[in-house]
Amino acid sequence: MKKIKYRIQYSKTGLTRFTSHLDVLRAINRTIRRSGLPIAFSMGFNPVPRLSFGPPLPLGIESEAEFFDLELTADLSKEEVFHALKQALPPGLQVIKVGRLVHKVQSLTAMINSIVYQFILVAKVKQCSVQLEDWFERLWESAELNVIKNTKSGKKSINLRPFWKSYKLAFTENDIILFAIEVEFGPRGTIRPDDFCSLLSKDFQVERVIRKEVFSRAGECCKKVL
Repeated sequence: MKKIKYRIQYSKTGLTRFTSHLDVLRAINRTIRRSGLPIAFSMGFNPVPRLSFGPPLPLGIESEAEFFDLELTADLSKEEVFHALKQALPPGLQVIKVGRLVHKVQSLTAMINSIVYQFILVAKVKQCSVQLEDWFERLWESAELNVIKNTKSGKKSINLRPFWKSYKLAFTENDIILFAIEVEFGPRGTIRPDDFCSLLSKDFQVERVIRKEVFSRAGECCKKVL
């Protein structure tokens, strides 16, 4: 039986950010089953929908860049898949885009090696934009950015700096600061948003953290997931 693969981008927002990754996977599994789509199932005694997901989202973080791959047994249009999922997804999860994967592509976990997080901040002491730009530039120029993490063997100092690739800074009304960082993601390691928050929390109130993008980077070349 011919199987057609689709890649779905969805968001996780609001109170759903406190739903664990495992519970989100279960919710999407239920969504797929009740969507009416012609799902392709795995072989064996306990068939399950043929689904694969991107990197887990840390608890408490919102996202506009969550992805999963889905296999169907019929060649439906992207619009048909989009509307079927949109009607079935629970509150807090919203389908953004659907792509039909015509050619063989890498899995999401194999492809993604860069993630962009946006921190929505308010300075604890009011400063002008020039002062704030200087603060973030000094942070960027730091040779090391060490944080203490609890591990199975006890507390350990971790240097986040090697995994921080770039940043963007913007200011909005009401003294809101939009600070976005690109971080490496892979076997060598990554930066968890809560660890980076510990570098900011002395000077800033962290209002929200949002995963904005995931992609494959090779030097200056970036390849979108969808």
